[in-house]
Amino acid sequence: MALSPLDSINGIFSFIFMAFSLLIGLIILTRFFKYKERIYFLVGATWIFISEPWWPSTISFLVALYNGVGIPSGLYFLIGNIFIPIAIVFWLLAFTEFLYSEKRKLILSIYAIIGTIFEILFFIFLFLNQSLIGELNGPVDVNYKSFIMVFLIIFLLIVVITGFLFANLSLKSKDPEVKLKGKLLIIAYLTFSVGALLDSSIPFSPATIIIIRLLLILSAFCWYGGFLLPKWMKKFLLKSK
Repeated sequence: MALSPLDSINGIFSFIFMAFSLLIGLIILTRFFKYKERIYFLVGATWIFISEPWWPSTISFLVALYNGVGIPSGLYFLIGNIFIPIAIVFWLLAFTEFLYSEKRKLILSIYAIIGTIFEILFFIFLFLNQSLIGELNGPVDVNYKSFIMVFLIIFLLIVVITGFLFANLSLKSKDPEVKLKGKLLIIAYLTFSVGALLDSSIPFSPATIIIIRLLLILSAFCWYGGFLLPKWMKKFLLKSK
């Protein structure tokens, strides 16, 4: 069975976003090995794993180029969800490096309960009744049911709320470079949250897929700038100062 044009566009742009996210995450991770500062490991790993929901559509697209049907639904669900709670752990560890350090154990303990409930229910449904997780629409698209969507929204809210708090810390700085990092992070959280919500809630067309994935790519780019701010980006964005 040949892939439809919509499936092809979806798969191609999922691949672009996934590849770009892996690249951004790895670039940030390399700073950990260079400077031995844990924050680089945490935020690099966060972005790698937070892009996980787009891994299965990419993999299934590539497999479908060979077999026409992609990967089985169970494998699709597993690849797309298993590491999301881990991504949030990495982010909360990074967040509490700077804010609410004295409440780190409490924050992580509360989240551990939420993440554990998600993982237990996910594996129960995965092995007993996958229809409670979702259903595939062709090789590269999925409709998740309320169980997954509720948890994904909770995870997204955790990242966005703590992310704004984190970025606001930078915005209060008098250093223009630090303030610019804060602005870039605000854009990253906004574009990622909007892109992720639209990706899971509106009907796909070639235009909507391209717009949504470009928003997600922009979020990865701003995440990179918000934590590393390379010289070329700093020169371009602060050229008027």
